[in-house]
Amino acid sequence: MPRDIPRRRFIRTSAIAGTALIAGCGGDGGGDGATGTTETTGDGGDGDGDGGTEETTQSTDVPSVALSVPSLEFTFFARMQNAFDAAKSEGTIASDSTFYDAGNSQSTQVSDVETAISNEVDLLLISALTAEGVISAIQQANDAGIPVVAIDRNVAEGDTVSYVASDNVQLGRRSTELCLGFMQEMAEKDTYNVLQLEGTPGASVTNDRGEGFSNAVSNNDSLNRLASQTGEFSTQNALNVMEDFITQYGDEIDGVFCQNDLMALGAHRALQNANMSVPVTGIDGTEAWVQLFSDNQYYGTIAQLPEEMVNTAIETGKAHLAGEDVQETVVIDGLEVTQDNAADYLGQYFG
Repeated sequence: MPRDIPRRRFIRTSAIAGTALIAGCGGDGGGDGATGTTETTGDGGDGDGDGGTEETTQSTDVPSVALSVPSLEFTFFARMQNAFDAAKSEGTIASDSTFYDAGNSQSTQVSDVETAISNEVDLLLISALTAEGVISAIQQANDAGIPVVAIDRNVAEGDTVSYVASDNVQLGRRSTELCLGFMQEMAEKDTYNVLQLEGTPGASVTNDRGEGFSNAVSNNDSLNRLASQTGEFSTQNALNVMEDFITQYGDEIDGVFCQNDLMALGAHRALQNANMSVPVTGIDGTEAWVQLFSDNQYYGTIAQLPEEMVNTAIETGKAHLAGEDVQETVVIDGLEVTQDNAADYLGQYFG
């Protein structure tokens, strides 16, 4: 349910281009919910002593938005920045809206959010580096009356308007089952040994994708979890971990599930250096990883769509500011990408 938001420099308007998915009125999203009607500022009247003067909204009234992400090291978040910048250029959000790159530092992300709060933004979008690490910053935003929309990665505590993301449990399960399918195509066995390269410890996305992996293993008698270890969502860390796995397990390895594509790249390089060929699957749909599919029929990913996440998060926040009810969770479906559709995918999102 919407909270009462203190009156800020953003004049509320009902001209919100919402989606049916987030407006809570059915349908599958993507439609325009704009009315184009002007109306008076409305928090139920805050008694500012304006002598009864009414302010009416104009078509140019848009919210000032801050978006904080863990690190632009990840192509996924760079695509978020591109979508955010496009929203500024198109006038969907105010020109003074700000994008913050935490540089994989929790203290930097907290400081960035505090800066956005002091700048009195109208809406805060955040993809938390870790679910616990931003609790104090979210509380400060709550205290300042700034609505918060969590995007891709959730927060552990605090009042958020909505959480816009892929279903990371399902992404983990689907990618693991894709890896199983590849292993079955490569060789017929009773049991397939799969490794898991995990993401940043404590991040909600790591926990959820790990849960999906565990569900896939539990639901498939032919799958055996050989080992799991964090690669910190990093190519170099994953390369190092995979080299250790190869030394320890060697030919016992039938496949590798990675919680993101950057780690899949690291696993690929380690396997290539060891002259080994096993299926590897990831999550995200990054360009560098998908480009390898033309030469590797047993590589795959479940692609996320960060552009849609950003746009949906913005419209969810704007709908909330307009006093509309919004869904607590908005799921953005992932897309399975393999050698069969890699060229089409690259052409659509990176062409």
